[in-house]
Amino acid sequence: MENSAIEKQKARPLRLLGGMFVRPRSTFEAIHETGRRSWWLPALLAALMVVLPIVVGAPLRAQQQREAVAAVQEQFGEDVSPEQREQMEQAVRVATSPLLITVFPSVAALVGLAVGWLVWAGALYLTGMAIGSHASFGALFRTVVWAWIPYAVRGLLQSLYILVSGRLISNPGLSGLVYDAQSVREALAAPPTPGQMVAAAFLGRVDLFLFWNLALLVVGTAVVTRLSTRKAMALVLGIWLLLTGISLLPTLISSLFMRGTGIFGG
Repeated sequence: MENSAIEKQKARPLRLLGGMFVRPRSTFEAIHETGRRSWWLPALLAALMVVLPIVVGAPLRAQQQREAVAAVQEQFGEDVSPEQREQMEQAVRVATSPLLITVFPSVAALVGLAVGWLVWAGALYLTGMAIGSHASFGALFRTVVWAWIPYAVRGLLQSLYILVSGRLISNPGLSGLVYDAQSVREALAAPPTPGQMVAAAFLGRVDLFLFWNLALLVVGTAVVTRLSTRKAMALVLGIWLLLTGISLLPTLISSLFMRGTGIFGG
């Protein structure tokens, strides 16, 4: 039964893509056996869906930048000189340019996506070898790319939400549980504490797509490395905790710096 599923999915990227939703284990086996070159499809989808929310949300982010400058002008009131007002207007033009609103964030997102895949594959390869895995780096890299399908689905749903609602996603994941600023003026009036910033950064990563991604990583790692599901689960969760902790360090450092310089108050 399992072998017939593999043969049915042989070398057909679209069939493998569908199988990842309904039979992930047999699909990972098919990828490992006969579909090694099909990783371009999930890679392309992930790349498109990481850029699409940025593109569709560009006009809204430009409006946010204008609101931010307007909020700063309100704080200064009539004390703003004509030269300072001109500088603020120039800052708005720069901040709302397509390069800063769309191009640079899209390039950064694509680079971050590729680096994330390489880091995950490298971590799985090195830690896997330590506990008895003989899987190649290439096999693990393909597994990581295929396991990123949930985030491609999330990118599509986020884009649709932005288009339909006309609003940016200001509180991704569960971050709204610790901090919920709906506008620039609200953020300036009640800025988050460093603890809230770190907690929001962590909870912003937690959603159903994260659990789906981790589940696929566990299944794919078990298939490729021939480790038990329990070992694969410990491996994946350990790497996720480590990488998540490292990724939160910039938020922690910047929040402490802003607290120390008085940007968030004493």
